[in-house]
Amino acid sequence: MPTKRVPWGRGCSTTPPCTSAAPLAAEHLRLLSTAPGAEDQLYTVFSTDAGTEVLPFKELERRAARGWQGVLVASSADLPAALIEPWSQAIGHPPQEPSAMWRERMCEADDPLFGERLGLAVGAEHAAWLVFGDKPWARESNLRLLAVARGVPDLRSLDSGYDRAGRSRSLPSAVWHGLLAHSQDLDLEPFEAPDDSTWKRSGSGIPLGLLAQVEVYAVNADPRYQGKGHSPFCSHVRERGVAADDDLLTIADLLGDTKFDWCSKCGGYAIRRLTDTQLAHYRAAHRLHDIAQQLDPGWGGYDPGRLSQLVEQLLELEKWDPAGDDRSYSEDSRRWRRIVRELLLRARSAQAG
Repeated sequence: MPTKRVPWGRGCSTTPPCTSAAPLAAEHLRLLSTAPGAEDQLYTVFSTDAGTEVLPFKELERRAARGWQGVLVASSADLPAALIEPWSQAIGHPPQEPSAMWRERMCEADDPLFGERLGLAVGAEHAAWLVFGDKPWARESNLRLLAVARGVPDLRSLDSGYDRAGRSRSLPSAVWHGLLAHSQDLDLEPFEAPDDSTWKRSGSGIPLGLLAQVEVYAVNADPRYQGKGHSPFCSHVRERGVAADDDLLTIADLLGDTKFDWCSKCGGYAIRRLTDTQLAHYRAAHRLHDIAQQLDPGWGGYDPGRLSQLVEQLLELEKWDPAGDDRSYSEDSRRWRRIVRELLLRARSAQAG
């Protein structure tokens, strides 16, 4: 007869595996809540109606009270040290100067570090470094939470509300910084449509590609409601992280609607950190846009001494696929190559002239 699985201690690992476990019940959670730090973990669970999910402790309590039929697979504390410790060592210790944690914003598109503040690596640094006194246990706890939360499709599901004392049971602030990047670090100008009627620099109409569905979180994204839209990091909302009733948008939504009313202090929203492939496309798009600006006679014209270099860069960028793989049939891929070829024609005509 199979042994019932009962959550115990900081983690939940028992024998036999969860396939022979009993459905999670309220008494299991009451027992688990007596373990130090149990209520601060994220839990991977499985049910036949929703499949695999990652949930905070409070949501497990709510479901168990409703008679939910699901099993608990593991907690974030169960992640093996063989995964977390090498990751923590690779991140290293925080710099002596606190301001250096936030990295200088690189403005040159061809800089190897351009856009790094949007990426996963900087997010992991924030999760590991933004702990009081750089305590190893807090650092590793944050990295465990970050590792589990990265796979959650909608971060609003991680809002656990408030406990009986009225205190938020959300993720630590450092983990939210690990998951989300500030809107001020995102520059969408290359993806905007060209517009010759304005005095400002025009976009190049570069396809968003795999950036289109990157998640955007805002406290209020609807201009019809009173009050501006705020980032989950904004002091106006007490920097409380993502909440269940926040608005979820995409980067494509940001480009498609000009009516948003964002807070000038925080930028109005935060975005899901970019994967390495997404960040590579962001950088490639900015490099292509920068070349387009250099070859635009309306902005001072090109530097004749750099034409050969620009042609080489365009030939390199022509091989890039905005979808992140070889999808030459896609509209985004065709539009990318069309922009590159038009710029190549412009540059070679300038060389010949």
